[in-house]
Amino acid sequence: MHPGFENIRKFISKYSNFIISTHESPDCDGLGAEIAFRELLTHLGKKAIIVNSDPTPEKFSFIDEENEINIFTEDLLHSLNISHEALFVLDTNDISNIGTLHRYLDGKVDAHFIIDHHEGGKDKFEANFIRVEASSVCEIIYDIISHFEQKITPKAAKALFAGIVFDTGSFRYPKTSPKTFKIASHLVELGADPFSIYESIYENNSMSSFELRALMLASMEIHYGGKVVLLKLTPDMLKKTKASFEEGEMNVNLPLTIKGVVASILVKQNETGPVKVSMRTKGNYDVSKIAMENGGGGHRNAAGYKSSLSFEETCKKAINEIGKFFL
Repeated sequence: MHPGFENIRKFISKYSNFIISTHESPDCDGLGAEIAFRELLTHLGKKAIIVNSDPTPEKFSFIDEENEINIFTEDLLHSLNISHEALFVLDTNDISNIGTLHRYLDGKVDAHFIIDHHEGGKDKFEANFIRVEASSVCEIIYDIISHFEQKITPKAAKALFAGIVFDTGSFRYPKTSPKTFKIASHLVELGADPFSIYESIYENNSMSSFELRALMLASMEIHYGGKVVLLKLTPDMLKKTKASFEEGEMNVNLPLTIKGVVASILVKQNETGPVKVSMRTKGNYDVSKIAMENGGGGHRNAAGYKSSLSFEETCKKAINEIGKFFL
């Protein structure tokens, strides 16, 4: 049995009130895990509130039909007695990745517990629940709910299935295992609707997102004999199209549909945030190492980091770093 089960059992038994959060720019996996995990804590007789630093992207709002996800404000947390709260951090092994909420809670909560599946953070394995071979954090949450022998409601089944679909790229990424398919099958039996969930995630784009895609494709740079494609997502593009930053981020996978392309790089920046790099690869090109060397993290074939350099300097550095695979 994975040691994480005993770790989380002890952590839950020690506290009565919990805050649940996920990384900045939340995605379907983190959001789905939050919904299902809050339900588990409630069934176990605990009080739990979901608080994220960034709003839920509109296209993922279908996961939160009951408006359980709160967006951080100081007024919100002032209204709570958090002097003895504990924090669950989902879908990242670095607590600072939950954004402004972390800076506010620092020193105000007794402890935090990480549930994650990304590479890196080996120093955190012993005390938390980190399983890097899992397809998604939703897969881990499913196992935790099963461990506690609690019922998965249709609402939780929908949330978990959506997270698994998203983080496996519709069951095609390397960490998709036979176990992943078994879990997905069970979630469908419990009420998850594959068609409506897929439609909500992938077939619910705004017209402005298509305009943004056109601008991003126009920014395309081809490197290393057609093996690497670089895309850009800039504040000017967002301003011109009025599309959301999250809609633009989804385009990082597009170059991998081109024959011969084995690596895609997206250098991105929203109107107020830092420059970021997302990397996707096929095969044995491990970009998680590049991300961790730059203070980020992720998976072998999907990783990213924040950059302190200018936008164009970040582009040059990202191309040079990934180019080491092809020298």
